[in-house]
Amino acid sequence: MPNKTLSIILSLMINVWAKIVVDHKVKKSVVLPIDPENFYDGVTQIAAALKIPTPVITQTQIDHFLEFNLLKLKQRDFIESIPFDILEFNAIIEK
Repeated sequence: MPNKTLSIILSLMINVWAKIVVDHKVKKSVVLPIDPENFYDGVTQIAAALKIPTPVITQTQIDHFLEFNLLKLKQRDFIESIPFDILEFNAIIEK
């Protein structure tokens, strides 16, 4: 029974490929599952995994990601200075 529950929970998660981009080149990346209902915590986990500051995310950005499966964050989305050009989130869609 626990395995069925776990598979239901994981099916509700979105696998996100987060990439740090510098000069149009991927310098570091990570793939983590994110709960769409708690997107803010997922972003915090990704930032911790990449060892970067946590960006400030708006509801509009979350809606954009959920609709288009893509989100690009730049310096304006961070309070601290960042040593990269873009933090890009791509949803991994499995068919």
